[in-house]
Amino acid sequence: MNNLGCVQKKLPCLFQVQVLDAPSDKRHSQPYKVIATPDFEEEAFKHDIHSARLSEKLDGTCVYVAKFLGKPWLWARLDRRPNKATERRLKKFLADHRTLQRHGEKSETEAEFQWDLPKDLKEVPATWIPALAVPVVDDIPQPDTCGHIPGWVPVDRTSRQHCWHLGAVDLDNSLGLVMREDDCYHGDLIIEARPLEELEGHTAELIGTHINGNPYGIGNKQCPIHLLVIHGIMGIMNAPRSKPPCY
Repeated sequence: MNNLGCVQKKLPCLFQVQVLDAPSDKRHSQPYKVIATPDFEEEAFKHDIHSARLSEKLDGTCVYVAKFLGKPWLWARLDRRPNKATERRLKKFLADHRTLQRHGEKSETEAEFQWDLPKDLKEVPATWIPALAVPVVDDIPQPDTCGHIPGWVPVDRTSRQHCWHLGAVDLDNSLGLVMREDDCYHGDLIIEARPLEELEGHTAELIGTHINGNPYGIGNKQCPIHLLVIHGIMGIMNAPRSKPPCY
């Protein structure tokens, strides 16, 4: 499993995106929407997309397997975010920037949001750690363009917030319930208990009955099921990788 992915930052879209001056289909209060066009980003070709192993992006919540108190442990995603006053200031800054984009205008100099770190950020638990790909300046993790710092907290056995995470692991015996493709019969799926030690250093998608509206129809309220799917393990066969005609 060493060649599989470890997602430690927000992944950019492979396709060029376009901001439309129309109400969002997902957020009723949002006066614009962002769509992906059929054209690949030029950056995708710089990273040799033709030889890349493409995998499915599952709709769950991101988790991380790493040591905690000397044991292999499951960590839940927790982004550190701006406090309310800073969030209002950042939203105005981003809205003004999007308005310029929609009208095809550019400022003479690309403005940058001014942070006062860490004062501009909400508090996080003492056990919180930033994701590995987060840039650090003077020992202070830096927010991304949306104002978030991706990070992790160890799953807490006593937290209701982590009850569905705990359904996919046995922390006493350091086991995780993992779904993967069958190595011999592609397309078939296998669910098995794996030692968390084998999964250390990997990120995974937690999916199941009570995660993100359960788009995969796994389990039910009477018998909830939650599984870990290691990022990169669900390969996509025969995906198109040709360069768009516009290039």
